[in-house]
Amino acid sequence: MIEKPADVFGRTHEWDDLVRFACDDSPGLRIGVVRGRRRHGKSFLLEHLCRAVDGTYTLALRQSRTMALNRFADSLSSALGYRIGRFDDWVHALDTAVDSLTRSEGSAPPLLVLDEFPYLSAHSPELPTAVQALYDQRGPSTGHPPFKLILCGSALSVMSTLLSGDQALRGRAVLDLKIGPFRHRDAAAFWDSEPETALLIDAVIGGAPGYRDVIGAPPRSGAFGEWLETSLLNPSHILFAEPDYLLAEDPRIGDRAVYHSIWEAVSSGAATPTQIGGLIGMDAKSLGYHLKIMRDGGFIRHDQDILLQRKPVITVADPAVRFHHLIVRPNLLDLEMRNSRLVWEHSAETFSSKILGPHFEEIAREWVRWHGREAGLEDIGQVGTTEVACREHRGHEVDVVALSRRSMARAKGAGISLLGEAKCTNRPRGVSDLARLEHIRDLLVSHGWDARDARFALFSRSGFTDDLKAAADPRSLLIDLPELYGKAS
Repeated sequence: MIEKPADVFGRTHEWDDLVRFACDDSPGLRIGVVRGRRRHGKSFLLEHLCRAVDGTYTLALRQSRTMALNRFADSLSSALGYRIGRFDDWVHALDTAVDSLTRSEGSAPPLLVLDEFPYLSAHSPELPTAVQALYDQRGPSTGHPPFKLILCGSALSVMSTLLSGDQALRGRAVLDLKIGPFRHRDAAAFWDSEPETALLIDAVIGGAPGYRDVIGAPPRSGAFGEWLETSLLNPSHILFAEPDYLLAEDPRIGDRAVYHSIWEAVSSGAATPTQIGGLIGMDAKSLGYHLKIMRDGGFIRHDQDILLQRKPVITVADPAVRFHHLIVRPNLLDLEMRNSRLVWEHSAETFSSKILGPHFEEIAREWVRWHGREAGLEDIGQVGTTEVACREHRGHEVDVVALSRRSMARAKGAGISLLGEAKCTNRPRGVSDLARLEHIRDLLVSHGWDARDARFALFSRSGFTDDLKAAADPRSLLIDLPELYGKAS
């Protein structure tokens, strides 16, 4: 196994998967697909892979078909060390690339990476079929020499369909690698930030490592507002219009105004097609196409209630987009006039309730999934949220619900192993918070769920009262910000 380069942060599993794929000397052509959102580090990882195995990396641009073919020929010529002429079509181009690279000397099987594949297929819709023909002629069963081809792209709506349904490449790839953002602990380590600062950074830009390249150093302690004033709230900064760049990655998106409106509606709290349509002036049926594009593109999420059969809740997938539509867009005039400090001061409540609070809840669920074993949580299956009917209190929203491993989501009577509450306020959590979870557990039991042995977890940004610490039994978890980030003393 080739050791991961020192300047590749994290991504251990992803690196191992790529190396395993690239170094497999089984005969014939094998195809890999790598996909992920912009700024998540796909190209960075593949460039290092090509250096490690002496592969050929070519990055597509938004160009005409002829210019794209010429650019590919130039990249291939540079890798081979001699000119190979021009190509008129992709069938000839790919055949020549495989033949030429197979004949070249190298310690590993030849590797060719086509990065930003959707840019190529946008003007050459026959390209996936050309790759299919290449595979059918040179695949594992043909006895041809080993060769590896990786197709990479940021347009998730395009990349996610390459291997689906009746598409040309279905059943022909052996690697389908998704490169996502860093989880909260990895993001904190990447930014070299303490928990409080890491939480704030994560809430506004998430775990996309590429943002550090354009922002630079993390904010100093207590200087988060100043940091925003020079970056996301600065009209001259590249991230000021980040949502436009994200939408531009998807070739299926035409009128961006509609998609911005959807983002704005969802960021403001609209969670169903009917609610979204009511805010932007479209009926839910007409909105269906746009919502599917945004979901396929990874721009929005459909979060299912983990216990109940009901319509999914639509949320914004990218923290940077949520921040833009809740803080930047409503204050464009003031920001253009360079009143960013005033905007930030006036946006404190919005940031706390609609950005920081929901993000803290998501991190709490992430902690249960990935780090719950640290606190002795062994029987953790699917993790999500739910609403519990209650005549006395008109219902309860539960921030963290973990099912047992043997249970399926939305199956009546499923076993519930954990109930949790996550609060990102400046007030320490007290005994009443634990009593609320006990009340919710009793309600769930009365409704037919197997929750009698469920453990409780309280997640707090500001710690816990002494009364709660004294009253909580050993099976109840009190998780503060340092423990959430693995920094507990």
